[in-house]
Amino acid sequence: MTDAFDQRFDPLPPELQVAPHEFDAWSQAQLLKEQDASTPNAPLYHYTDEEALKGILAQEKLWCFGHQHQKDRTEFEYSLQIARRVIEEVGNSTDAPTKHFCACLIDLLNNNSFTAAFEFYFFSLSRHKDDPMQWRDYGQQGRGFAIGFAPTLFAPTEMTLKEHANENLHVGRVIYGDAATEARHRLVIETAASITSGVAWANYSLRKAVSPITYLRTMALEVIASQLIWNCLTAKHDDYANEREVRYIIMNVIAKFDKHRKTFKGKTYVEAPLPLKAPGAVMQILVGPNAPRDAENMVTNFLKAHDYPDGIPVRRSSATVALG
Repeated sequence: MTDAFDQRFDPLPPELQVAPHEFDAWSQAQLLKEQDASTPNAPLYHYTDEEALKGILAQEKLWCFGHQHQKDRTEFEYSLQIARRVIEEVGNSTDAPTKHFCACLIDLLNNNSFTAAFEFYFFSLSRHKDDPMQWRDYGQQGRGFAIGFAPTLFAPTEMTLKEHANENLHVGRVIYGDAATEARHRLVIETAASITSGVAWANYSLRKAVSPITYLRTMALEVIASQLIWNCLTAKHDDYANEREVRYIIMNVIAKFDKHRKTFKGKTYVEAPLPLKAPGAVMQILVGPNAPRDAENMVTNFLKAHDYPDGIPVRRSSATVALG
């Protein structure tokens, strides 16, 4: 463990630090497990308009938009409400440490705003290739474009945080629906409660020397920071299941983004660098079914003018999308 990590738990004696350390180890293993499951093995498609297409390709940067600009602006709260219900159910226990840990966790969730301390930025991709609904909702009703990215671009390759917040991206496959979201939250809460209770009972003799609230709050904050926020950022109502979304997520404290924020059509975003000109990085570009007749030539010439490798397929969608 690094000194910075250990300092998070300084208010606790070594005997009680065992609990957050144990949960952190479990959390890291769980996130790696999910990361491995989320790592794509087939191209991922980003549906967009002409201006954004050119900006991404010309600058070799992904445009990650703020959480407040997502199509479903209630999605974070949707998952958080399910988490609250799970916490209350787990907290309905005859085991005192479990009961008080869950009460502390609920109190922190109810009295703190994550968006007042953190910013979240997403670059959304779909496992759907040439999907009519994606064209309709994100590809300008079929007048736009879809970039097919190689899956290797989104494979985790580094385990350490970089200095610049916009370079720390994490891939997450979105899960859909109440059942899947509840199961994931329940695994986290039950694991954390079990660790909290086990260490508390093993060190019952310390109850007068250390304030129980200090111990419980430390554990609750660790759960929120390492698991709960991530789970809420990668869950949506099953109404959106057709999107088959994979997210590239940047998350950090607000100040870390001060020199990276930009605005596009009134929406806040940050740019995340990615080597798009590397051979095979861009596997295909689809032209929307309702795009102008010369759109294929425009894209081909644009790629050539910006020194992209020869041979990137540019073809028109075969989907049918009605213009509104």
